[in-house]
Amino acid sequence: MGRITYLRFAFSLFLRDWITSVLHVAFSSFFAYGLIFGVHSLRAEKAPADITNIDLFLKSPYLVLSLSGLALVFMTVVRVMGRSGDNGIMMAVGGNRPGVVLLLTLEVWILHVLGFLSATVLTAFFPYGKSELTSFLDYLGSLTLEVLLVGAIGSLVAFFYTLMDPYQSIRRGK
Repeated sequence: MGRITYLRFAFSLFLRDWITSVLHVAFSSFFAYGLIFGVHSLRAEKAPADITNIDLFLKSPYLVLSLSGLALVFMTVVRVMGRSGDNGIMMAVGGNRPGVVLLLTLEVWILHVLGFLSATVLTAFFPYGKSELTSFLDYLGSLTLEVLLVGAIGSLVAFFYTLMDPYQSIRRGK
């Protein structure tokens, strides 16, 4: 079986709750598609926003980026908060704080990167803009934004949960 690593343990957490993990990946792909669309609109369109216009999402890339980013942040916070019982158990048996934060952040990264990859596949079937204006930089920029946003928020929330009393965290996680 080999040595257990943080990455292998994060995958085991992913597989343990596979139904919620699959749903998380599905919703993450939806919001990652919005993030890719927002980065593309920001780079290619650059049209001013008019609130009375029906094409608000096409004309306002900042709105699309903000909504998609906030949805991804909310999903990250909910996922890490749902792991408070696991967090408490790991801290109660002598786990170190950076290891627990790394483990929970890795799990959230796995979920969101899988969602981003499925959103990238979706753009082949449902293109988000003119094909001559699409660029690899749209994908790279939105992936970088998503990984940094999810990693920063996920590790911050996980760190705050490691500061709680482990037994209180276990009781809260039930």
